[in-house]
Amino acid sequence: MNKKNYNFNAALVLFFGAIVLYVISFFIDSPNLELFSRPVIIPTIYYYYYVAVKGKVNILFSIAMLCYFIGEILFMISAQDFLTVALIFFVIPYFITTFFLYQDFLYYLKKNKHRFNIFSFLIAFSLLSYLIYSVLAFVTDATKLDFGLYVLFGLLLFVMCLLAFLIQLNYSNRTILFMILMVTSFFISDMFFMFSKMMSEVFALKFINIVGKQVSYLLFVFYFINRTKFYLWKLK
Repeated sequence: MNKKNYNFNAALVLFFGAIVLYVISFFIDSPNLELFSRPVIIPTIYYYYYVAVKGKVNILFSIAMLCYFIGEILFMISAQDFLTVALIFFVIPYFITTFFLYQDFLYYLKKNKHRFNIFSFLIAFSLLSYLIYSVLAFVTDATKLDFGLYVLFGLLLFVMCLLAFLIQLNYSNRTILFMILMVTSFFISDMFFMFSKMMSEVFALKFINIVGKQVSYLLFVFYFINRTKFYLWKLK
């Protein structure tokens, strides 16, 4: 096994090991175990990305991962006291990811003639609008700033889902597969975050949110590695 493969494997083992410990800490309500495991998750998967691109990192992607890390730490310290600040840090990567998907859409649009199925688009548009509006309509105890951030999350998720849908409708490759999985994971984890806020006594909602969020980090990294390596803008 060469050094690169060893670093790959070590990073993934640490990543999944940290997630398992974090989930266990949630089940047994152990702040100490959470403190030991949760801060390890994003640095390990970022190191995986760093090895994959041979140190030639993308600045915007790195900023997104840093913001995710800060948001996770703030939530770990106190999800109630630092909710607004953490939400701001979490929304920044959504702007960056939306920008990446917009670049992808323009790239594929120029590469080949884009087929547009208005019926499928309207179904996706209507379903997404209904789901996001329905979730936001149940938010009753948020401050105006927090609610504004929730709306912003909803709008960015809406745009990301539509862009991913339009790309997937016309093209198929590994990068697009990870894109679809990533956006789906974002959507699921965020929906269950809102559900868990409204029904905090339901244990399963928080669990799905936690697992979905951590998986979304992995899929974000896989998407961007494949995007960088095989298709679009080579890192310089």
